[in-house]
Amino acid sequence: MRQKFTHAQGHKSQGNKSLSNALASKKKVSKNQVVFFDYRDERKLKRFINDQGKIIPRRITGLSAKEQNLLTHSVKWARFLAVIPYVVDEYK
Repeated sequence: MRQKFTHAQGHKSQGNKSLSNALASKKKVSKNQVVFFDYRDERKLKRFINDQGKIIPRRITGLSAKEQNLLTHSVKWARFLAVIPYVVDEYK
């Protein structure tokens, strides 16, 4: 009976090592190291909101996709509970 070849059983050659080293060196390091956003912490959330009251995009904040999603949910929940305003007074 023939066994299927898998990469886990694969050949140990220099090509696999160099590929794994290249992938390991390209890991993205988070700038802010923030994992938890508390919707009650107004000062921390205001860091990620611009002067118009919009949430700053991920490409500028440097957060990962998961962290940006947590931030967005926290900001929206804080707005709903009136911890932070939806719109700044200047634009009303």
